[in-house]
Amino acid sequence: MFLKQLKYLVCVSIALTISGGLFAQTTVKLATVAPEGSPWANELAKIKKKIEAESQGQIKFKIYPGGQMGGENEILQQVIRGKLQGAGLTAGALANTVKELNVLEIPYLFNSYAQADCVLDEHLLEDFRKLFEAKGLIFVTWAENGYRSIGTKSAPVKKPEDLKGIKIRVQESPVHIAYWKQLGVSGIPIAIPEVLPSLQTGVVEGFDNTPLFTLAAEWQTAIKYFTLTRHIYQPAAILYSKKYWDTLNDEQKKTLMGEGNKLAPGARQAVRSIEKNMIATLKKADVQVYEPSAADLAGFKSAAGVVAGQVIGKIGGQSKQIYDKIQKAKAACGP
Repeated sequence: MFLKQLKYLVCVSIALTISGGLFAQTTVKLATVAPEGSPWANELAKIKKKIEAESQGQIKFKIYPGGQMGGENEILQQVIRGKLQGAGLTAGALANTVKELNVLEIPYLFNSYAQADCVLDEHLLEDFRKLFEAKGLIFVTWAENGYRSIGTKSAPVKKPEDLKGIKIRVQESPVHIAYWKQLGVSGIPIAIPEVLPSLQTGVVEGFDNTPLFTLAAEWQTAIKYFTLTRHIYQPAAILYSKKYWDTLNDEQKKTLMGEGNKLAPGARQAVRSIEKNMIATLKKADVQVYEPSAADLAGFKSAAGVVAGQVIGKIGGQSKQIYDKIQKAKAACGP
C-alpha cells in the first residue's frame, strides 16, 4: 500500500514538472527610480497586490523604488542579466539598449497625449514588443513620465538664448544629449540618484523633467525657475527579464502579463490627472513657473527639427521604419 502511494506521489510530481510546475512559487524583484509615494510607485503597488491575489500567493512581488537598485541604466542591465526580474523605466533610458526608442524621444514629436496614445497603442505596440524581446526584455505595458520642461537655479529660461552658459543635467540618452547640444548647452549626463546633490553643489544649474518627477525627486528644492517648454513627451514601460520569463510556465506568464496586456490601465492617467496640481505645487514651493508663448517656443522647436534628422540618420536599426510609421500613424490618429 505504501509503495502504491509513493508511486502515485512520484507520478503527480513528474506530471506537475512536465506541465511547467503550475504550483511552483516564484518571486519578482522589480525596480524603478520612481520615488515611494509617486503615482508610478503607487501603480506598481497595485500591480503587486493584483498579481499576488490572482496567483493565490504563488507569485510574490518585491518592489524597489527610489533608485534603490541604482540609476535607470544600472537597473536595465540587471534586468537583462536576470538579476532583477522586472523594472519600470523611461524610454530615454531604455533607448540605450533598444535604440529605436530614441525616435520616441525626439522633441515635439507628438502634439498631444491623445495622439501619443493612439500611435503607441494602436500602431507601434507589436513593433516594440519584438524589439524589446530581441534585447532580452519582455514588454508588459506602456506607462509614462509625461512632458518634460526646464528647471533652473539662477535665471529664468524663456528662449534658447537664455540657456547660454548654464550647465544642464541631461538624461543619459543620445537624443537628449543631441538636443541640448543643438540648443548650445553644455549637457552633463547624470544618473537620477545623483541629480539633487549635483544641483545642490553646483555641478549643474538646471535640468529637464516633468513637474511631477521634479517634485517626487524633490529637485524643486534646488531651483527657482521652471519653464513649461514641454519639449519631450516621454513614455515609459514596465518590463520583465526574458531570462526570468523563459523559466515560467504558461499560467504564470498569463498572470504576470495581465489580461489584454493592460496590467496597469491607470499608469498613464494617474500621471496626467495631477499635472495641474503639480504645477500649482511648484508655485507654492516658491518656484517661478513660466508658460512660454508660441514665439518663445519657436527656437526650441527649430532645434528639434535638426535633432530628428540626426537621430534617424545615426541611430540605425529600424529607426527609419519606426519614424516613418509614426508619421503615418499621426496622420491617422489626428492632432
